[in-house]
Amino acid sequence: MPQISPNAMVEKSAELADDVRVGPFAYIGPAVRIGPGCVIDTGASILGRTTLGAKCHVFPFTVIGADAGQTGNGECFIGQANSFREHVTICAGLKAPTRIGDDNLIMIGCQIGPAAVIGDHCILTNSTQIEGRSQIDDYVGTSAFTYVSAGVRVGSYTYIAGYTGVEDHAPPFAMVQGCPARVRGVNSNKLRRCGFGDDDIRALKEAFRDLFNGAADAADPQVLRRMEADASLNPHVRRVVEALRERVGEDSRK
Repeated sequence: MPQISPNAMVEKSAELADDVRVGPFAYIGPAVRIGPGCVIDTGASILGRTTLGAKCHVFPFTVIGADAGQTGNGECFIGQANSFREHVTICAGLKAPTRIGDDNLIMIGCQIGPAAVIGDHCILTNSTQIEGRSQIDDYVGTSAFTYVSAGVRVGSYTYIAGYTGVEDHAPPFAMVQGCPARVRGVNSNKLRRCGFGDDDIRALKEAFRDLFNGAADAADPQVLRRMEADASLNPHVRRVVEALRERVGEDSRK
C-alpha cells in the first residue's frame, strides 16, 4: 500500500503503485498514474493526465502536468529513473503530449514547455528553460540559464553552455555557446565517457573545424555539399551532416 502522508491530498481515482511514497502537502490529481518506487516529496504537485514511470523522484515544490488553460486535460508521459529537483515545472501538452524519457536529471528551477520532448540520459542544469514543441535528444547537457526556443531541436551528446540562447537547431556532438548561439567545437569529453573511440572523435573535430571554424552560427554550405557527396564519410559525421541538412530544409520552407 502506498505510504501517503496524512497531510497530502491524493484524489481517489489516481493510480499509485504499492510502494510509492507521498510527502506532506503534496497533491496528486485524479488522472495521474505513478509507477513503482517513486517518491513524491513535500509540496510537489502532479496534475493532468500524467504518467510517471518507475523509480522517479519528484523533489519539493515541483509541478508536473499543469496546462496553460488549467483544464486538467493536458498529457505528460514520463519514463523511468528521472529526478526532478526543487521548483521544476513540467507543462503538459494539450494538442500533443509532453514526453520525457529515462534517467534524466532536471535540476532546480528548470522549466519544460508543453509538447516538448526530452530524450534519455540528459542533464538540464539550474534554470534551464525548454520552450514548447522543442526536442532535446539523448545525452544532452546544459549549464545554468540555458534557453531553447520553441520548436528547436538539440542533437544527441550536445552540450549547451550557460546563458546560451538556442534559437535554431543545434547539431549532435557539439559544444554550443553564446547568444545568439554559436557552435564552438565537439563535446569530446562527453563522447569519451560514452565510449566513442579516438578515431571517431578526431573525425568529428576535423568536420566541425571545416563546417564551423569555431565561431559560425551556420555551417559552410560548400563544405556541407562536399561532405554529403563523400561516400566514405565517417558515420557520426554523416549524422551531423544529415542534421544540418534538416535545418537547411526547414529554413528554406519558412
